[in-house]
Amino acid sequence: MGLYIDDLEISYSAKNMLHELGFTMVSDLEGHDYISLIQKFPLKRHYVAAIIQELNSVGYLLPPENAVTIYDVSMSQRLLHILERNYILYLSQLSLCSKEELARMRNLGEQTMIELEQLCKAQGIELRSVQNIKENLASYQLPFRPIHYEGLYKYKIATFDELNKLTTHDLHMICQRNYTDTMKMYFILKDKGIIFQEWEDKYLFEVMSRKDSQTLDRRYRIYTVSQLCACAEILIVGMPPSILPSVKAVLEEYNIKN
Repeated sequence: MGLYIDDLEISYSAKNMLHELGFTMVSDLEGHDYISLIQKFPLKRHYVAAIIQELNSVGYLLPPENAVTIYDVSMSQRLLHILERNYILYLSQLSLCSKEELARMRNLGEQTMIELEQLCKAQGIELRSVQNIKENLASYQLPFRPIHYEGLYKYKIATFDELNKLTTHDLHMICQRNYTDTMKMYFILKDKGIIFQEWEDKYLFEVMSRKDSQTLDRRYRIYTVSQLCACAEILIVGMPPSILPSVKAVLEEYNIKN
């Protein structure tokens, strides 16, 4: 029988963070290191950074092979501290950030940005801009905001066709976990021909009408099929009659599949 995350001798907060990232078994961490976890959860790097030391100390998350840390190269103390504050411990992480994101790091300044660009050039690291993504998607008139383009960059989406690589959960993360924005963008992209990849759950707007899913969001803060199944037995008695057929249809379909 496998070892559960809860069985590890690490702090309670680290266990919670691992659960938040979707890990329940220690075997789920196999093959991962700090950089791969940052790439897997590009919008949750603060979580990854918070647990990396504990996981390394117990031997369940090894350092990346042949990775150059920020402590291995010469740089000003100012730049070093800025990178540390932003959870950038390895130089290869810099390519995961757009130029715009790096420029917004607190206390970076023009001269330190120049130093960072020179460091990257010397290490063969290419820094790219989200402007290319904006230009590539401009003709599709998508209502993405600047923060959404940063999310697209982190998920390595540069063209319209590459949006087909996303799951709706990825889209939710790109939309900063804003359910309303995710729903709006989902239907816009679907109408334009984007086909989302499967993931382990579904958002309710994927399986029922937008109106009914909005009602469940507004009244009960229920967003996914798994959430609905977990609490339907308690809440279904008091649900409005108008949404009951949709709710029962989803529950029946989900129970059949599982």
